[in-house]
Amino acid sequence: MRERGTLVLSILLLGGLAVGSYWVAQQARRSDVVPRKLGHEVDYTANGVTLTRMDETGRAQYVVDATSLTHYLDDDSGELTQPRFAGAKRDRPEMRVRADLGKTTRDGEEVRLYGDVVLVRQPWKTAAELVARGPFMLAYPEREVVSSDQPVDIVQGGSRVEANGMHYDNGARTMQFDGGKDGRIRNVIAARSARAAAPPPSSVPAQPR
Repeated sequence: MRERGTLVLSILLLGGLAVGSYWVAQQARRSDVVPRKLGHEVDYTANGVTLTRMDETGRAQYVVDATSLTHYLDDDSGELTQPRFAGAKRDRPEMRVRADLGKTTRDGEEVRLYGDVVLVRQPWKTAAELVARGPFMLAYPEREVVSSDQPVDIVQGGSRVEANGMHYDNGARTMQFDGGKDGRIRNVIAARSARAAAPPPSSVPAQPR
């Protein structure tokens, strides 16, 4: 009887061990299947980055380069240090933008620029060089549009404007200013070319051509 009881106890122990092992295996398998929620984690980093967008003819439309790029997996965004953007579309003035830091969206359609942000529109036909500077600008490289809702200082030729915001379209070669709550702009760009011109009324946004 003792031997028979020992045999039954051994069978029960082995059966319990098998069931326990099966349960542990199933739990491990389920943990592998359940997707892990992603945090804002770094996917990869790269140094000396240059991104070029070509048109259908293979001609460069614009170039973005930076000293380093940090890419995040959860939202496919990126951070750029010392980003520089250069637009080179046909029949448009060359436009360059530089900043201390840039943040790109998932599709790269927009780049948020921070720090010492400088926009330079090269001389074009009879128009003088245009330089805009501020702590923040929002750039749309594909459209060659740059805007800001923060103070900007803009110089063209011999004229200067200080405003609470701006919107520059390089394709249309127009710039609009935001005068803030009081609607006033302290100065207005008057020169449309290298030669000085009479200043327009402060209520009319300057439109460099």
